[in-house]
Parts: sequence; C-alpha cells; structure tokens
Amino acid sequence: MALSSIPIFNKYARDYDNWYVKHVDTAESEIKAVSMLVPKGLGIEIGVGSGFFAGRVGIPMGLEPAIAMAELARDRGIDVMVGVGESMPLRDSSFDYTVIVVTICFLDDPRKTLTEVHRILRPGGRLITCIVPRDSDHGRYYMELGRKGHRFYRAAHFYTVNEIKRTLEPLGFSVSDRVVAVLSRGVGEYFEEPKFVKLSEAERFGFACIEAIRE
Repeated sequence: MALSSIPIFNKYARDYDNWYVKHVDTAESEIKAVSMLVPKGLGIEIGVGSGFFAGRVGIPMGLEPAIAMAELARDRGIDVMVGVGESMPLRDSSFDYTVIVVTICFLDDPRKTLTEVHRILRPGGRLITCIVPRDSDHGRYYMELGRKGHRFYRAAHFYTVNEIKRTLEPLGFSVSDRVVAVLSRGVGEYFEEPKFVKLSEAERFGFACIEAIRE
C-alpha cells in the first residue's frame, strides 16, 4: 500500500468498513464474484482491510499495513499480520492461493507486491486479483471522486484488465482468458449475478476478478 495512504485508512477504518453496510446489494454482488474463484486450501488476502471479503468468503489469513483496519479484520476472525505487500513476512511457497481485492489500486509499486505473491505461492497456486476496471462506468465515477478530493479515491490508481494481465505475465503467472465480472448496469445500488466473460469483455463491468496461476 502507498505509505501516504496508511494514515488515511487508520483514521477512517470504520468509515471504509461502513461502505459495505450502506451498499449491501453491490457488496453482495462482489462477494459472490470473489467466491466463484477462491479455491480450497490455505489462502491469504493481501491488503485484507477490515476483513469484509475474507470473513464472508472464508479466507483464513490476511496481510494489512493499517493497524486500525487489521483490528477490524481480527474482530471478524481473520488471522492478520501487519505488514506491507512489497515485503511480506511470509515463507516461500507456503500458500495455495492469494486474493487481492481492489488493494492493487492503492499500491506504490504493484510489481513488487505481485513478485512477492509469486514467491509465497506454491507452484500451481492461484492469484485472484479483483479490480474496478478503469474504463468502466464505476472506474470513471471513482476517478472523478478522487479528482474532487475523496479521502480514499484520491490515493487510488485504477487499471484496465489488460494492464493487470500485462503486469502479471512477465512475473511468472499464466493469466486465464476468463474473468468473473459483475455490475454491468453502471453505477447504482443493485444486486447482480456474476458471470464468466472473456478477458477482452471485462472492462465494461464495474468489478472484475482475474485468475492467474503461478508457474
């Protein structure tokens, strides 16, 4: 996570977590999308935040740099280590899967974190990276909020699905050509069933989960 954004997440941890309470249908849509890809085995969420996704999807462990957020995740029963994704206090080849939900847009150097993910995954292990695609209605909406000084989104950098793919492949990941995507009807409060789409079609959705295998 960008070091400059850690104090923001510490100060406003409850506000961040309350977003899921205020946007229940959207949150449920995203939870279902993540759960469609999370496999069995030992997993960890990088940038676990308040533990909202890990707690609902059943991810047992988390890594989080913001102490206030980590405490909320622990309250949800997640085994959380305080640390940054660029230098993880975790052993080589120790996990079956890792999950990154939106956190990638708050990283100073995504490649460093993704290189670390490759290190801690067992060969054949899975990485699930969920993003708000930059060119979707949601991406444009959040970027505009950021330009207006929103406490969280002003620190965010949004990516396209193809940019994530192009970042992952040179690091030793094989990226699936199918993406779990949801929120196709633009910005608003609604529940939608996620579905598998081609990677090239995922950009129009407000939430997309990309699966990659550690080679």
